[in-house]
Amino acid sequence: MTRDPQPYCDDCLVPLTVRHLLVECPSLIELRHCYLYRCRGRDSCVYYSSKVLGPECLAQDHDIFRCLGEAGLLPKL
Repeated sequence: MTRDPQPYCDDCLVPLTVRHLLVECPSLIELRHCYLYRCRGRDSCVYYSSKVLGPECLAQDHDIFRCLGEAGLLPKL
């Protein structure tokens, strides 16, 4: 929302997006497996942004906030 350049993922060197953080970044795969297992597709290794950000996953005190907190990303949001 500022005119700052778009940030990049420190590990992957790709543009830092919500989708990248929540479903793509290989550096966060262990945290996704730990916290977001309910948001996977039928293939247990594939996460979908529509499931991660869906109404059932954003319920109060859902694991997505714990996942982002443990990754150190909550203060950056």
